[in-house]
This record gives sequence, structure tokens and C-alpha cells, in this order.
Amino acid sequence: MENNTIKAVFFDLGKVLLRFRHEEIVSRLLSAADDADDKADGLFDFLFDSRSGLCNLYDEGNISSEDFYAEIDRRFGLGVDYSGFVPLWNEIFSLDSDVADLMRRVRGTRPVYLLSNVNELHWEHVAERYPALSEMDGWVLSCRVKAKKPSPVIYDAAKAAAGVGPGESVFIDDLPENAAAADSAGIKGIVFTGADTLERELRLLGLI
Repeated sequence: MENNTIKAVFFDLGKVLLRFRHEEIVSRLLSAADDADDKADGLFDFLFDSRSGLCNLYDEGNISSEDFYAEIDRRFGLGVDYSGFVPLWNEIFSLDSDVADLMRRVRGTRPVYLLSNVNELHWEHVAERYPALSEMDGWVLSCRVKAKKPSPVIYDAAKAAAGVGPGESVFIDDLPENAAAADSAGIKGIVFTGADTLERELRLLGLI
């Protein structure tokens, strides 16, 4: 039976609609650097530490792409200029076609939106590369909202974009803490573990 209470569904981008690995980013960025093996762990933490990682600033739109590159190169000596950095940074994604198909099925009954922690370079790249994203009804991006999940700010922005109130939307994310924060913001959180499980959960909720 179709669920008439849920008026919108939000999908995460990375590790839900698009596959990628942080470790691959580090490996690619150091592909032209001297002593790459010695730098890998340090670069990973420098970028992705949950509290102090530079990607926190970048994902929230608080540092430019050029300055982001310059900070990494100054610290780790990447051995490439900015024009060489961009494809190394960007070309890490692949579409999960099964999840994209589920998104389209959900959109057959109600609006679907992207809700993602994403930086400007990655967003420009994937928006051009993956047409499935243009089929969505809107995009709520951390680099535009200037707040990252699990901050309540980005969930409030998502509800405003979709025009929904508490209990009227669903969010699918691979991280339990982000799904839990959505619940706290009045958006039902689903933890993504795979397309097959997601299909069952969406069916149980009456969304497909």
C-alpha cells in the first residue's frame, strides 16, 4: 500500500548513489609525489579526520578549491599543479545503478532529493558525469548550505527545500550517525547497507 504520509525522500550521494573509497583518493593524490607510502596515513588524517580534517572546511564551502589544493600541496608535495590535481581528486566515483533505479521508482510516486556532504569540485564533476542526478527534484549540498551532516542545519535546509514538516520525509545514508541525526530532525533515517535491503525497506514503507 502506498504511503501517503511521506511526501519526499532524500538520498545521500557518496556510498549510496555513487560508490567511492577515501583510500583511493589518497592513493591517487600521491601518485606523483615523492615518498608516497610514507605520506599516505598522514594525508588521510589531514583530509578526513572527523574533527580536524581539511575536508570539513571544504565540504562546508569555507575554503576555495584552489586554496584546498594549495594547502594539501604545501604540506605533502603532490608533484602536480592545480590542473593536474582536479582529475586526481574527481575521478573516483562509479554509479550504483541498482540504487539509481530505486531512486527513479520512488520518484514515480513522490519527489526525491539529494542530501549530501559534498565539496564544489566533486559536485561539479558528478553533476556533469551522472545524468541520474539531474532527474532528482533538488539538491541539498553541504558546500551550498555551509553545514554538514549530522548538523541539524542541513536537515532543516532539506525540509525547507522539499516543503515538508516533521514525519513527512525519509533519508537514506550509509552512516548510522547521519541517519540518527535525521530522525532527531523529524526525518525518518534509513541506514544504507545495500540495494537489495534498501528495496525491501522502501517496499515496507510503501514508497515503491
